[in-house]
Amino acid sequence: MKKEGKATGTAQAIAGALSSAYQHVPVFPYLDRATSLILIICVLGYFGFTAYIFLNTSPEDIQAKVLEGNLTKNSALALLPGERYLYDLQSPDGVQQVAYSVGSSQSCAGVVVKEAAGQASQSICILKSGMLAGTEGGTGNANFGNQSILLFSPWMLAASENFSWSVDNVYSARGVEMTITTRFESKGKQQLAGRDAYEIDVGDSSGAAPARFFIDSEKRVLLFADLGNVTARLASAPFALDWNASAQN
Repeated sequence: MKKEGKATGTAQAIAGALSSAYQHVPVFPYLDRATSLILIICVLGYFGFTAYIFLNTSPEDIQAKVLEGNLTKNSALALLPGERYLYDLQSPDGVQQVAYSVGSSQSCAGVVVKEAAGQASQSICILKSGMLAGTEGGTGNANFGNQSILLFSPWMLAASENFSWSVDNVYSARGVEMTITTRFESKGKQQLAGRDAYEIDVGDSSGAAPARFFIDSEKRVLLFADLGNVTARLASAPFALDWNASAQN
């Protein structure tokens, strides 16, 4: 009897703990708690299985490819030698400044953009098409890979009031394939810092909140970006900026 009573007490304790945990399950919009729990279990199971496959596979055995959707550029590269741009980056660690200077070189068929952030710096050659030199005819419209810069990305030359574009990053290993899709969606045109700007939401298939980019419609450079816990604001440019007249300050 004592064993039965002890077993009953243990079962009741476990049931109480499960009930308490169930009540703390987050409820997604338009779903009840039970459906939300099933969704969470499915997502965790998928990513757990995928992580197991990839973590137990050597990097040499993992294949990756980038599939870009059709991109129609409606503007030419507008960066000019002699221009300088300065950004303020606001993060939980404080404010950091990143500076860009545009120049020219006999070895570059476009413009040379130098980035300086603290003690670090890098220079890249951007062609008139907006592409990084050496990537003509291939992918690379989303960014410049390991040489990505805040000031400009090739896709900005295609920005418009109805801009919509997607990029698939496909990873495969041991017969398992995982695709992460990044989507670019225009939210229209508005005034920002006294300039006409396109608001572009950029998000992926993970379900996380999208980043917001505001692209200057004339120069096709970044005016403002909200990346969640980090914001970037153009503080100085070859053209006038009036952040006092903007909600994004």
